[in-house]
Amino acid sequence: MNLLTKILLWMFPVALPVMGFTWSYYHVQLDASAEQIGNIGSLASTSGAQRLNDFLRLRVSEFELLGSSINSCDNVGSTDNFVLSVRNVLQQSQGFSALIIADEKGKVDISLTARASSSQSELPHTLQGSWLFDAWHFEHIDALFQRWRDDLPELQQQKNELFMQALEMERRGDADSVDYRRLQNRIFRLTSHIARPPIHIDYAGGQEAALLGLLFERDTFLFTQPLLSCDGHLKGYVTAFLDRSKIDEILNDLRNSLADRGINTVDVVLLRNNPLRFESDYRYLSVAALQKSGLPSGAFRHQFDGFVASAPVADEQVLNQLMEQVSTTTLNVSAAEYQKAINQLSSLSLLVFIADHGWREGGKKLLLEASTWLLVSMFLLFVLVFMLAQNIVAPVVRLKQSVAKVEAGDLSVKAEVSSSDEIGQLASAFNRMTNALQRSEDKLTRLAREDALTGLMNRRALNEEAIKERHRAQRLNTTIAIAMIDLDHFKEINDRYGHAAGDWVLKEFARIMQGVLRKTDLFSRIGGEEFVLLLPDTDLSTAHRLVETLLISVQQSQIALENGAVVQLTFSAGVVTWPGDCGIDEVLHQADDKLYQAKLTGRNQVVS
Repeated sequence: MNLLTKILLWMFPVALPVMGFTWSYYHVQLDASAEQIGNIGSLASTSGAQRLNDFLRLRVSEFELLGSSINSCDNVGSTDNFVLSVRNVLQQSQGFSALIIADEKGKVDISLTARASSSQSELPHTLQGSWLFDAWHFEHIDALFQRWRDDLPELQQQKNELFMQALEMERRGDADSVDYRRLQNRIFRLTSHIARPPIHIDYAGGQEAALLGLLFERDTFLFTQPLLSCDGHLKGYVTAFLDRSKIDEILNDLRNSLADRGINTVDVVLLRNNPLRFESDYRYLSVAALQKSGLPSGAFRHQFDGFVASAPVADEQVLNQLMEQVSTTTLNVSAAEYQKAINQLSSLSLLVFIADHGWREGGKKLLLEASTWLLVSMFLLFVLVFMLAQNIVAPVVRLKQSVAKVEAGDLSVKAEVSSSDEIGQLASAFNRMTNALQRSEDKLTRLAREDALTGLMNRRALNEEAIKERHRAQRLNTTIAIAMIDLDHFKEINDRYGHAAGDWVLKEFARIMQGVLRKTDLFSRIGGEEFVLLLPDTDLSTAHRLVETLLISVQQSQIALENGAVVQLTFSAGVVTWPGDCGIDEVLHQADDKLYQAKLTGRNQVVS
């Protein structure tokens, strides 16, 4: 029996483990896909709930401002001025789509809605004369108002007592103390609470939204506040309809983000837990299935023939508590306290459900592809046996040599491609792999040396380049100057406009500096708002003048933020020359001492 026949016979047993491997590979990939789908659903529910909770919290703050604008006694006393004021406030609103004005008995007098095309307009008498709230809800709202009015004398007395304490502290010279500022904050809170009637939040209004012709016909959050005349008498109530379409946009964004990942058989819904009902559109879930199996919480679960995950969303009970805390406490409600209230009190959840049949279709395609490749590979394997001696051995040896060079670290090696068969394809794949490895190595090298935000050199790259410049300066007997630069009041930019705006300011600062620097200068970011400028062939006086020129350029540049605000930067800098007897860390420390002097003496200057 010749060798060719033996090889052919040996190929038959090889087919069995290959088939077993293919089947195992299919199940491993299917399990991995299932876990990935579940994790994606869990992440989507958590991030979506966070977006909704942030949106609702902003609406609480917005209605406080909206209610204060509407609840002017001058406006309340004049019908024309009042309607005009309400219309203007609604037009400027970001999260409310309609306003209802009711009399002191709760009967609707005026209904206004936001118009996307032009401006708000008073609708036909679709709600005029009707009752926005049922008797129970209206009694609750009225009871809140009566309780607030009954508490006013005591609140006013507390305010007067605090005011007297503040006057006493001023007489003692304690006006700059922490206790005095806390006392002023309490006075401000009490003044606000006294001046502003209580706000009540409800979840209703679906029928009214349909009658008003709004873009949504579902229940939404209704924010209600009493209207007072100048003498403090109740004139009626104003109710704002939260724009439910904004919530639906968030849900739709989540669906689209999942669709971008190839997940199309999905429900992203708002769910009311008690009683159990859907508050948004759905396709694959059912209330009966939810009632039977119960709701998941936290990590995903595999149930209802799919993966399901949920996260709590603030409901009217949570928002009312938030509104009450904001009105009556001296401190703002923290994000942790807000989330704790949501977890404990809310009956509203964001549910993400990914149906099995959608992602399993991908698994069937994977099995078909794996089986197809298995059959093709086995066929080619048997065919290639006939050409083993002439066409395989020599190319394999050359490829092995190339692999050995790559293993030794030489990624520039290229395998010889002398044919278009499988060995040639393998060689081409090897060449693509080495090219990809080379590109990855180059990219990793660049990322290791580059600041991800600004594109400048990072601390590691600065150290390497500084050593090179040091050796060059020693050979040529030249001077190197180093400037440590720190942006002035950068924390205030982050606090006022947010960290995204701060990142934009850092990138724009880097761009401005690079536009002025010489080609030989090395500019790097070493952390936060701190930068280092290495100036080869530059003495101390020249370096000082150059950094002052940079400071003037930065002062004259205005950085526009996304929200339309404009930021004008300044920086403080310390400039030193690099002595021949110290290392880079020591000279940076010296420059940092100069920078500290610049900060102490007023910022926006260069000290050398």
